[in-house]
Amino acid sequence: MPRSQRKPVINRGAGDPLEQRPVAGARARAGQIPAHMRIEEPGRPGPAVPNYPVLSTLYLIRHGQASFGADNYDVLSQIGAEQSRQLGVYWGKRGERIDACYMGPRRRHLDTARAFARGAGAAGVAYPEPTRIDELDEYPAIPLFKRWLPELAKQDPALADATRPDADNRSFERAFGLIIERWARGELDTGEFESFDHFRGRVRTAFDHIMTAEGRHRSIAVFTSGGPIAMAMQWALELKNEVSLRAAWVIANGSINEFRYRDSDQLTLFRFNAIPHLQDNGLITYR
Repeated sequence: MPRSQRKPVINRGAGDPLEQRPVAGARARAGQIPAHMRIEEPGRPGPAVPNYPVLSTLYLIRHGQASFGADNYDVLSQIGAEQSRQLGVYWGKRGERIDACYMGPRRRHLDTARAFARGAGAAGVAYPEPTRIDELDEYPAIPLFKRWLPELAKQDPALADATRPDADNRSFERAFGLIIERWARGELDTGEFESFDHFRGRVRTAFDHIMTAEGRHRSIAVFTSGGPIAMAMQWALELKNEVSLRAAWVIANGSINEFRYRDSDQLTLFRFNAIPHLQDNGLITYR
């Protein structure tokens, strides 16, 4: 349904708490933020962050480490399962409120949500079962890479190293980055594969659905991939296509990416790539 035809989930009435405006500038120091508007986070340095009670919070969680380089990428590694479980333990012990959960269609999304639930359960907390939304799927990165690398390597000998079976990470990452950036700029004939514009559109549809369905004053967890998280960042920060996808490459597995919204037409980034639950450096991975 076009946005112009959608009915608002909640109508504002007299005395709406949104009339409490953000505390700006020097007044935002911790000592001057009213107690009912603070988020106290033990261990996080700096002043408390204002908590505006009618805003909803959207936690976009990247799936745990998958099986990169294996025959089936879409399976969590042992590290990936542990990353996800530890997030559940961390949130459960802190008593984080989650009103609804959503996930993408892949096995790695489901397994991340399940490991998270096991961790939270071990801490004595039960969170809602996730609802699957197919539009939260990742973009076709690996098919695009396999399709275009041989052809682009003919034009750019520097990319030829990435075609070798023993290619190092640096060669692969350079070739992958160039192909995906050209895809984002619309410079590749995608053929049967998804275009960037279609990818961005379907992810926006998923976020619109979640935000409209949940309304205000909700805390929502979404288990998805780096690409959809990057699209949320593009929306919130008005980034160029290729810049937003570069951000996706540094999103850690199992990381928390926190956004706030009041209505379904505006999204604000509050926290990016947070991994406070991963105290062991051996559990910090990016692919």
